[in-house]
Amino acid sequence: MLGSQRAEERIGVSTHFLPATNGETLWQAIEMVAEAGFAGLELVPSLDQAQIGYPANHPNVGLDLFEATDAQLEQLRQALKAFRWVTVHAPHLDWNLASANRHLRRLTRDYYLRCFELAAELGAIALTFHPGSQTRGYIRPREEIWEHNLAFAAEILPKAQAIGLPVGYETGGLDELKYVADRLPGWGINLDIGHAYMIGGSDAAFRAYLEEFRGRIVEVHHNGVNHYWGGYMEHQPASLNNVIDYQFVYTWLRDASYDGPIVCELQGNDIRQVLRHCREAKRLIKLLWEGEIALERRWLP
Repeated sequence: MLGSQRAEERIGVSTHFLPATNGETLWQAIEMVAEAGFAGLELVPSLDQAQIGYPANHPNVGLDLFEATDAQLEQLRQALKAFRWVTVHAPHLDWNLASANRHLRRLTRDYYLRCFELAAELGAIALTFHPGSQTRGYIRPREEIWEHNLAFAAEILPKAQAIGLPVGYETGGLDELKYVADRLPGWGINLDIGHAYMIGGSDAAFRAYLEEFRGRIVEVHHNGVNHYWGGYMEHQPASLNNVIDYQFVYTWLRDASYDGPIVCELQGNDIRQVLRHCREAKRLIKLLWEGEIALERRWLP
């Protein structure tokens, strides 16, 4: 995908963590990320996702593919020329490929197909989906849910392979992701290092996770995880991380010849704060990737 480009040229930012706290538009956010010096952008095409805000969440910047006009899509194509590369990440909040409600399954599939079409039009270098999950209040065997995820992946994979687009699922347990990846050669995963650490709960489990998917990682999500008395808090800046062994992660990825994008998913109260955290992460990743520093501990001094 990105081949032998320098470390900083494989690092980008996701719109999934760009809150419109001050009323920013997608176009303004794209300009801010480009001006901050990032090589790439991950686009989450949605107007209905959010992470932060009090007393109510601030929606993230984005656009809706069921409602976007041709003029807006052309504006998007022009705006994204500011970056060396782009990835697309399908939204997941209240979408469910494996819903017990067949109408919601169909609606999710239709929207996810739009996400594929957008990725193809933009020349994206990776495409990520979230697998479907259990429906609250409706208990089913997990294999039934996994079969829905497998069916969608089997539909998308030939289309993606035809245009050379790496594609995979993000989140879920090791067994859930393996169920699809093992049955569909060429289907990969988005390695969210925070999710993977929290699912495994130990360094050993995380390392086994990496080895299981060696050669099948289509994209990496960078974030920090803070473990405290209340449990885990993810998508934290590097200075607050105390769980992820960044030294090991980026040394392993480099030595495993990972050649895809690394997208920062870091929280902040507004876009400027997010970008400050992302610049800190970019510097850390670059130094680790190029062997210029060796961390003495999991958090930055």
